[in-house]
Amino acid sequence: MNLALPRSSPLLGAKLSEKATLSRVFMAAFHGIWESSLSECEGAQEGSHPEWEERSEPDDEELEEQAYTQFALVSMPWANIDFILNVQQAWADKYARGRFFDHDEDRGDFWCPGWDISYTPSFHQHLLQHSRGEVKFDARACFEADYDRALSLPFSPDQFSEVTLSGFPELTFSVVPMNLITGPWDEEKKRRLFWLARANLDYVSNTFDLGPRDVEVKLACLDAVAISAEKLDPLIANCLMGLDSWFFEDLPQDARDERLDKLCNRIDRGGEVVDMDILRFVVTQLDYEGCLTEYHFASDDGL
Repeated sequence: MNLALPRSSPLLGAKLSEKATLSRVFMAAFHGIWESSLSECEGAQEGSHPEWEERSEPDDEELEEQAYTQFALVSMPWANIDFILNVQQAWADKYARGRFFDHDEDRGDFWCPGWDISYTPSFHQHLLQHSRGEVKFDARACFEADYDRALSLPFSPDQFSEVTLSGFPELTFSVVPMNLITGPWDEEKKRRLFWLARANLDYVSNTFDLGPRDVEVKLACLDAVAISAEKLDPLIANCLMGLDSWFFEDLPQDARDERLDKLCNRIDRGGEVVDMDILRFVVTQLDYEGCLTEYHFASDDGL
C-alpha cells in the first residue's frame, strides 16, 4: 500500500481523500488483526471475506509493512477517534456479524464492583448488556465503557495495564504517532492515546523504534507528562508509563540529574496525592543509582 501516491497528483489525492476511500484503506490495513481478535459466539453469522484478506500467516517482512502502514494511517490528521470507531464498526458489520467483544470479561468471575474501582457503574452495566446478549460488538459503546473505566482509575501503571488491555488487539506492533506521546494532549488526543494503550500497546517488551531522535523523544515525552505539565494527568501517565518503561531507559546522566532536581523540588512543595504518586514514580525510575530513596514511590502502593 503506497501512501505516497496522493502526493504525486492533486487529482488522485482528491479522489483518494474521499471519506469512503479513506475508510476502505483503513479497513484493509487493520483487517487481519481485527479478524483474529473478535470472539466467536453461538449462532454468529459468517461475514464475507474481502479481496485483500491474507489466507496464510504473514512473514516478518509483511508484518513490518503492516505496522508501517498502520503507523502512517493513525498519524494522519483525519484519523481522529470518531473516524477510527466508525471504521471499526463498519468493518464489524460487514465482516464479523454476530461476534462479540469480551472486555476481558473473565475477570468478572472473581472481581466485582465493590472490590475494584475499575468496575464503574457504567462499565458494569455495559458488561451486563454483553452477558444478556443485548450488545455484541458496538465499537463506540465498548470504547466509551472502557474509557470511562480508565478515567476512574488511580495512578498505577501496572494495574492500569492489567485492567484496560482489551481483547481487541488493534495493532500489529507498537505504533504511536509522535504527537500522541510528546503532547500536549487535548481530549481528542487523550482518547486516541487511550485507544492505542487499550489496543495492547506493549511499551516494555516491544520498544518503539524512535530512530536517531531516540533520547530527544523520550525526554520530550517525560517532560510533557511529568516535568512541565502544570496539572498532571493520571490517564496519560497510566497510558505511557510502566515498570521498566521505554522512556526511562538509556537517558544521559546530565538530563536525568536536571529532571530529578525539578521533580524533587516539586515534591518538596507538596500537592495532591495523585500528583505526588506520579512524581515519585518518575523519580524512582530515573534514580538509577538509588540515591534519592526518600523521594521514591512506595512499592506497596500496588506496583
